[in-house]
Amino acid sequence: MSSQAAQQHTVDQPAVAQIVDPNNPNAVPPPSIVAAGTGLPAAPREAADSSQEAATAPGGGNMSDHSEKLSFKEQVNGYAKKFAGATFRNPEEKEWGEKKLAGDRV
Repeated sequence: MSSQAAQQHTVDQPAVAQIVDPNNPNAVPPPSIVAAGTGLPAAPREAADSSQEAATAPGGGNMSDHSEKLSFKEQVNGYAKKFAGATFRNPEEKEWGEKKLAGDRV
C-alpha cells in the first residue's frame, strides 16, 4: 500500500509545479495560480503607462522650493503669543504674535 501512495504522489503533481520551470529556482507562479483556491479573481497584468510613473522623491527634481514657511514650533509660539496678548489685554504681546505669524523677524 505504501508503494501505491508513493506512485500516486509522483503522478499527481500540483498545477503550480507543472507551470513553473523546474530548472529555474527563482521562477514564481502567476498570481492566478497562487490564488486559485481563494475564489477571488486574479489581478490584471497591465503595463504601466509612462504618464503614471512617479518620482521617487517629492517634487520633480528640477525645481527646488525654498519658501519661507514657519516651522510648526514657531507657528504654535506665534498663535500662543497672539492668544495670550488678546486674553490678558497685552497689545505688545498680541502684536508680537501677529508679526511672528506673518513671517517677520521678531
